[in-house]
Amino acid sequence: MKFRNKRAFTVIELIVYLGVIIGILMINLMLIKVVQAGNSSETIFWHSFQSAWTRMTLNAKADDISYRVTIRKQVVIFFPMNLKRAHFDTVHEERIPVPDFIHVNQVRILIAHDDGFSAPTTIIWLGKDNNVKYYQKVQMGWSGYRVEKE
Repeated sequence: MKFRNKRAFTVIELIVYLGVIIGILMINLMLIKVVQAGNSSETIFWHSFQSAWTRMTLNAKADDISYRVTIRKQVVIFFPMNLKRAHFDTVHEERIPVPDFIHVNQVRILIAHDDGFSAPTTIIWLGKDNNVKYYQKVQMGWSGYRVEKE
């Protein structure tokens, strides 16, 4: 029996070829994720802000505590107001440092009442070059906020 010399890929060659293509696609997908994620300290800041906001809402609902949220260029402060003596040791002020490359255009003070009402507002975050980088829209009630990147 004589075999003809065929010009085609073998199964092993196809598997290697597909492995290389899949590897290149995976590297591209990871690079896209890194580019979309942006600066890691920004991500950490927004996660910290979300965690503090969630703690504030839970404490306010559970213990009938109002909060004052002060947003400054270098720090965001979640300050409990009208604490009852029973909660004095369990609820504390929380400070979140703002990364150097973003800041608010003006100092903002939000009051989150114990009944769940917070006046709707938009906070504008600027980059180092004073261009708008984020719009943070606070909604009424404890529904939270939404951050939109410019």
